[in-house]
Amino acid sequence: MKMTSKSLYKLGFIGLIPNFGLIAGIVLIFQGFIRKDNKMKLIGLAGILFTPLFWYIFLNSDFQKKNLIQFTNIQLNEVVKDLEFYKSKNGQYPDSLAQLRPQNKFFSDQELFSNEFDFNKSKPARFYYKKLENDYVLKSFGPDLILNTKDDIYPELKIEK
Repeated sequence: MKMTSKSLYKLGFIGLIPNFGLIAGIVLIFQGFIRKDNKMKLIGLAGILFTPLFWYIFLNSDFQKKNLIQFTNIQLNEVVKDLEFYKSKNGQYPDSLAQLRPQNKFFSDQELFSNEFDFNKSKPARFYYKKLENDYVLKSFGPDLILNTKDDIYPELKIEK
């Protein structure tokens, strides 16, 4: 079945859908070369370029940052529950968060904020945890991934001692 150029141009609208636009763009560029149609190649290129542009803008948006802060807070509150459960079973807080893994197979202490595009820092960041005598300090590094700055995130859930 041979598609007309007009129907292929309509495929260009799929280029406005992130990720799917990559596929549509590749098809349009390929067909543009076959048909020697520069307009089709240009629409295909636009579809391909739209996806990384969309994700770059989305991942650096305030909306995404607010959501990550909210999810980080939820995750920190879950860690607080795990810490208190550990203390109730063992009489003291763990020396490290890694000791919580055996009691909760879904336990995660990984930061949601990361420098995923900085390949020099390929190791994922973990929450900051320090055991004190009868207490602990637990916090997230926050969006800037630097400890002890104003954007650090602390758990909202605090257990009365």
